[in-house]
Amino acid sequence: MSDFDAIIVGGGPAGAAAGTLMAAQGRSVLLLEKSRFPREKLCGEFISPECRAIFARLGVLDRILAAGSRPIKRMDLLAPDGRRIEVPLTWFAGDATHGLGLTRARMDAILLDQARSVGVEVREGFQVSGPLVLHPKEREVNGRTDGGELERFSAGLVIDASGRGRVFSPETPRADRARLFACKAHIRGIEGPAEVGELYFFHDGYGGICEVESDSAGRRSCLCFLTTEETLRQAKGDRERLLELTVLSNPVARSRLRGAVVVDAWLGTGPLSFGRKQNVKGVIAIGDAGAFIDPFTGSGILLALTTGEMVADVINRAFDAGVCSPDLIARRYQKRHRAIFNWRFRAASLLRRLAFKPAARKLVVPVIARHQPLVRLLALSTRRSSVNSA
Repeated sequence: MSDFDAIIVGGGPAGAAAGTLMAAQGRSVLLLEKSRFPREKLCGEFISPECRAIFARLGVLDRILAAGSRPIKRMDLLAPDGRRIEVPLTWFAGDATHGLGLTRARMDAILLDQARSVGVEVREGFQVSGPLVLHPKEREVNGRTDGGELERFSAGLVIDASGRGRVFSPETPRADRARLFACKAHIRGIEGPAEVGELYFFHDGYGGICEVESDSAGRRSCLCFLTTEETLRQAKGDRERLLELTVLSNPVARSRLRGAVVVDAWLGTGPLSFGRKQNVKGVIAIGDAGAFIDPFTGSGILLALTTGEMVADVINRAFDAGVCSPDLIARRYQKRHRAIFNWRFRAASLLRRLAFKPAARKLVVPVIARHQPLVRLLALSTRRSSVNSA
């Protein structure tokens, strides 16, 4: 007999949301997280307006708002020549007037604490290792505590919410693809308007700034950017040089950051691989483990929370109907995921190609900037589904 109805690997937004909503319906859930919270995470830390409704359904909205989150009412896109395209955030969720900025350390801790409070058994400091073991009616997960103790758990369902690293099937990026890497740091002392996030494009990438918290020491913002492996080589490990080659080559960014001071450790990751990931037998992958959407869409946290809700709903409905087949449940989830996200990933892919081709960008951006309805159409293309899904 299985130890749990479901095992979730990963305690970020996707895993915590899934666990919360399953446990709230009486499911026995084990959540395994390799880190101990709170912990920092490489992320732009922009929470799009649609997430507020999900936070409310999870029962954490008041805590998120009270944790020091900062309102973000507009996102501005800045071309390398300084040309600006404004994106009001009311476009994305009419009943929510703004998005939020909050560190992942705080947001993730709130979400994981909520999962624990509704009955999810949370094991922090547990590193899943080895392949998933498939039995006729259950799956077996093996790993070690951070003290080195080996443990095994079994469940009818296993959900991979471990992020891009995909604990059960790490990806090796294809050699013929451009290798992109991301960097992040928290900064103080930026010059510019509050309640506005900015996304700066430069010759081989883009980066953004959004305010995440404010305290007695002043405004604190997240600086996160993507660039190529070649640019990293040119910087030779010099972070100041890396900023000069990337974000600071955008004139608006240079103006904003001239008095900025980095206040904590830099984080880096890569190479990045975008789009849907290959399914792994016996596992339902959610969040970035299932598909990674381009950061310029500002919808990474939204995707994580949405897929966490989605998998919980599929599983709860199946169990209520007496359906326990892991393969059937996985197919139902994948069908719904395709219906909701396929168009978003296609749109993001097209926009990515534009963003990384300077000649095309130089021609297209002036046209887009003059037509606000076109800006709105492009912005919403990364949020809308290709079909209506229940």
